[in-house]
Amino acid sequence: MSDDNEIWKQFCAGEQSAFRELYDRYYSRMFVWGCRWLEGETAFVKDHLHDFFIYLWEKRANLAREVQVSAYLLTAFKRRLIEQWGREKRLKDLGAMISPVEDQQEDIDLFTRQFNRIQAALQSLTPAQREVIEMRFLQNMSLQQIATAKNTSLRTVYNLTHRAITQLRQEVGKIFFLFLW
Repeated sequence: MSDDNEIWKQFCAGEQSAFRELYDRYYSRMFVWGCRWLEGETAFVKDHLHDFFIYLWEKRANLAREVQVSAYLLTAFKRRLIEQWGREKRLKDLGAMISPVEDQQEDIDLFTRQFNRIQAALQSLTPAQREVIEMRFLQNMSLQQIATAKNTSLRTVYNLTHRAITQLRQEVGKIFFLFLW
């Protein structure tokens, strides 16, 4: 992890070798995640992943130096990818002019129902499960870091995480489960 942080700092300072190292380390992982977020859109993900790295290079001077590199890159790429996907989709809809207001309202209603379903599923977790899920997926802590922070055993953290994920999958379904993060 400290190795990633050092490479990140070098990248932000403008070292091209650090840029290449970040690209080599994270390209595959980010590509897989991008394909999960946008099922079946591999060409779109690949194109925008390259654009994302170019964007990072251009903005490197303004980037925070103290970050958890993997979490930062995945989160930033997800936001940028979804933003670009929305733009492309809007352009297609605008060009075709086949998206009546009723369809948009149906999409909004569907999203609202899905969001409420996810919220209810998260609220149905025990406080300990919810805390572990938040630490694991929102704060990007490892299971060992969570165990240390909660002053409990690694097995306990693993069990809480496993039970919480199983419950969320049952209540929300596999497809919507990925949208939690």
